[in-house]
Amino acid sequence: MNFSTTNLLASIGSIYLSIMARKYNIVLYENKIVRDELKEDTLYLEKYNKQLKIDKEKNIHIAILTERNRIARELHDSIGHSISSSILQIEALKVISTDSHVIKNLDLLQNTLRNGMDDIRKSIHNLYSESLDLKNQIEKLCIEIPTIDTELIYKIEDELGYDLKLDILSIVKEAITNCAKHSNATKLKISLLSQPKFHSITIKDNGSKFDKKSSLKNKGIGFLSMNEIANKYNGFFNYVFDDGFKIHITLMKG
Repeated sequence: MNFSTTNLLASIGSIYLSIMARKYNIVLYENKIVRDELKEDTLYLEKYNKQLKIDKEKNIHIAILTERNRIARELHDSIGHSISSSILQIEALKVISTDSHVIKNLDLLQNTLRNGMDDIRKSIHNLYSESLDLKNQIEKLCIEIPTIDTELIYKIEDELGYDLKLDILSIVKEAITNCAKHSNATKLKISLLSQPKFHSITIKDNGSKFDKKSSLKNKGIGFLSMNEIANKYNGFFNYVFDDGFKIHITLMKG
């Protein structure tokens, strides 16, 4: 009788411990899921904050370029017009003047004004051109990754707006960063082409060692940003794993 009772108690105890162990394992598993989700959310927030910083810097840059344009227009419209008028007035004075000494001084004044006008035109040109050479900026980004052999095909002849140039630069910069961080690629090809109705951006690397799921997770924020830019211009954003990783974006004109 005592033996049977002992066995019964042992069985009950064993069942109880088994149930508790199972509950404990369930709690551990749930905690692991929560921990992984928190870690994933933290990484997402870090990338999101990084993207916000990039967007903020881009907006500041746009504001600076807009102000430069305003100053350039004012210089051209006000000072440029005044100097041009002065040069014409001096020419008129030279026609009616009979004193050679006066004419000589008027020539000197006229040349001084013309030189000043040329300097203003050069300054206006520099204000428009400074930091807006898209090809040059992309080439600088390529130089920053010497471990990757980069080929740039740039065939955009159209005059691009500041905002569009910065958006294209943002796409290329994000793609280059992703390639350097998340790929074992040794070659990267960047193609920017103008078509009759849209601009085409293709970026392809020859990376071979990657986990598609992991790679897409790492590129998540960058993909969102690129897709938003494509939507901004009523375009399309696509990617494919094909002997490496390839991104293709179209930005519609007008």
